[in-house]
Amino acid sequence: MSRIKISTLRVFGTVNNLATLTNYTGYDPDVTARRSDPLTPGVDFAAYPRSRTWVFGVNVTF
Repeated sequence: MSRIKISTLRVFGTVNNLATLTNYTGYDPDVTARRSDPLTPGVDFAAYPRSRTWVFGVNVTF
């Protein structure tokens, strides 16, 4: 690392919503209701699953 004048190198990554392990047969087990009606809590209106997010980064100090 001293040859290329790097004093600090940090590589990192994170993934949100990588996998859902459940017996739920719909798209998303965290169901959302279109309306805030107390008579229909947790009703699944076939909402699309939450997006999967990949974040990678590199911090370099010369």
